[in-house]
Amino acid sequence: MLHESDQMLARCRKAGGDKSLTRLQPVLARLVEFTVTSRDRSGRPIKTSRYRVLTTLLDHRRYPADQIAALYAERWQIELTYARLKVTLREPGTRLRGQTPELAYQELWALLTVYNALVRLTVTTAIDLNVDPDQVSFTTVLALTRNLLTADRGPCVNCGHLDPDPTTALITAIAGQPLNRHDRQRNGPPHTRPTRNRTYPRRHVRDNYHSARITQNY
Repeated sequence: MLHESDQMLARCRKAGGDKSLTRLQPVLARLVEFTVTSRDRSGRPIKTSRYRVLTTLLDHRRYPADQIAALYAERWQIELTYARLKVTLREPGTRLRGQTPELAYQELWALLTVYNALVRLTVTTAIDLNVDPDQVSFTTVLALTRNLLTADRGPCVNCGHLDPDPTTALITAIAGQPLNRHDRQRNGPPHTRPTRNRTYPRRHVRDNYHSARITQNY
């Protein structure tokens, strides 16, 4: 059972400027404790860490502890989503053009709509390839979609009709591109890229495999 402490209540009252704020109701929570071991391709352990997850998913039969532990590997998905929205899709340094809150909301909803459409293309391609959607490059999906929308798509030279379903051709083109961290190979001599300021720091990524062992479950 989780209770709001006196210190937390005092802080909330001070921040809100209201001394009459009442204490939050207690919350019943479940603690799942597990260890996560990262391994390289050869199976050699790289790092073992111990974690505790506090959750309101109380039914251990409907939400087994091993499934909650497996979700730990997906914890950075929301950060990747923010990066794709703010950097990849909107491009670094680009600001919202709306000069009022209403226009800013409108532009944000437009970005979210486009992002979800691109994710749908990514998932559809991943299903066709029978791979995890994370292996399909979001940057590639964005680039090929932009090419399709900006290309001069005239009528067919043979029948004179427009392609009724350009999405199928787009998914085929995406599926033909290298997958993330698997099929990419450097062609030609190595080259040096110019240094530039990045919104997000770059971190070396290597192929890791994770296994979890449940140690306690309350």
